[in-house]
Amino acid sequence: MKKEAILTRLRHLYNTNPFVHLLDIVIDDAGPGWAKSHMDVQPHLVNMDGLLHGGALGTLIDNLCGVSGRTLGYSVVTQNISANYIKNIPVGNTAYAACKVLHHGRSTMVMAVDAYSADHLLLCQAVATMFIAGADEKFQNIWEEADIP
Repeated sequence: MKKEAILTRLRHLYNTNPFVHLLDIVIDDAGPGWAKSHMDVQPHLVNMDGLLHGGALGTLIDNLCGVSGRTLGYSVVTQNISANYIKNIPVGNTAYAACKVLHHGRSTMVMAVDAYSADHLLLCQAVATMFIAGADEKFQNIWEEADIP
């Protein structure tokens, strides 16, 4: 399967999630055990100070962990996320995130996520433990023939 077809399949799956759709989270890129995404900071995603709400940024991170697990052929659910919020951004900016699977065990995956602004300011660093809910046959062994650079 070609990489663009894999990305299309991932995007289609996650766009069916109403909450992800509400936040306009976009999957930018992915490979085996990693993924990148972003969301534009819109007025309905900010706190009372006009800055990106921590819950919205946390959802970007959480969703990206799910995508990263899926790249390895598994449906994962959040067991724990430890996040250190460092900086914030106002409406009109974009929050980006990059996730990498650090450990893939039998029942859990451990992932590291960095969230950052368009000008590369670190917004948040997180470590997540995701419980493996089961295999997803639609994403098993998808990278075997992918055109990965």
